[in-house]
Amino acid sequence: MNVNEVTPAVAALEAVEAQWLGARQSWARRLERLGPVSWGLGTVAVLDAAHEDPILRQLYPYTSHNHVHFSSTTRFPYEVAVPFVMPLADGRFRVVGRGLAGGSGEADTAEEAVAMVVAHVPPGLRLATTGLPMEG
Repeated sequence: MNVNEVTPAVAALEAVEAQWLGARQSWARRLERLGPVSWGLGTVAVLDAAHEDPILRQLYPYTSHNHVHFSSTTRFPYEVAVPFVMPLADGRFRVVGRGLAGGSGEADTAEEAVAMVVAHVPPGLRLATTGLPMEG
């Protein structure tokens, strides 16, 4: 292999880290425009707390309707196998499970919500790869 070639694993890591940075910057800019709205602050808090976790940091984060999701792929349709987090208007967080073993509940802080997500990471979770679900 040529030393200048990028392996799929390296490409995935670069895409994931770029997405983490981009999502956090995008939400920070949104809050600058809108002011400190609770759901926006909650989304940023979840992104920050999740980025600190070594497992979730290797998944591809994306937001939809202020909810924070984590994917094992860097392209749509995303492959999600862990719960997602919904910031609530009262400053708390709802963790919504995926599938039968997904788990659900509410948390007072973003860190507690992220811990709930991590507690429901299935064994053998595939960390983010480039491509579509079940490729690579």
